[in-house]
Amino acid sequence: MLLAAVVAAEGSGGSFTDLNPRTAIVTWVAFGITFVLLSLRAWPRLAATLEARELMIAEGIRKAEEAEERARMLVEQQTRLLDEARREAHQLLAAARAEGEHQAKAMLQSAQAAMADERRQHRQEVAREQAAALQELRQAAVELTLLTVAHLMKRDLAGEEARRAAEEAVEDAGTGLKLHRRSPDLVST
Repeated sequence: MLLAAVVAAEGSGGSFTDLNPRTAIVTWVAFGITFVLLSLRAWPRLAATLEARELMIAEGIRKAEEAEERARMLVEQQTRLLDEARREAHQLLAAARAEGEHQAKAMLQSAQAAMADERRQHRQEVAREQAAALQELRQAAVELTLLTVAHLMKRDLAGEEARRAAEEAVEDAGTGLKLHRRSPDLVST
């Protein structure tokens, strides 16, 4: 249309900026028809599409905000759970350490008690063996005395003969009895 107005202006000898009433009316009629067609057909569809798109965007924004809120709540919950788990882990470790120390202390006390009991038993055993050794020494002394007296009664004990009789008695006693050698501290009780 604009081209038609330009061609008409050249043909009439006027300038392009001169206003031609016929061209203006045709332009206004074309504009009106276009406006009516667009407002009846295109604009409602375009408005409905824009409104639907606007609603879809608003729904997407709402869902994104809800998802962001849920994510924030989940992060807070996860943080609380992790903090609680850390506290429980520290409590469990502290309890395990305390229990371990308690068991170590109990084992040490048990071992010390067992060692003390074993020492007591060894002392009792040593005391019994000392008593047995003393009894054996006494028995050996008695037997030696009896043997010596028996030898002395068989013979006349004067001078050299008495000495030989005593040596014989000691030899007889040494071969007849088994004397155990003991340390001096065991015999000196």
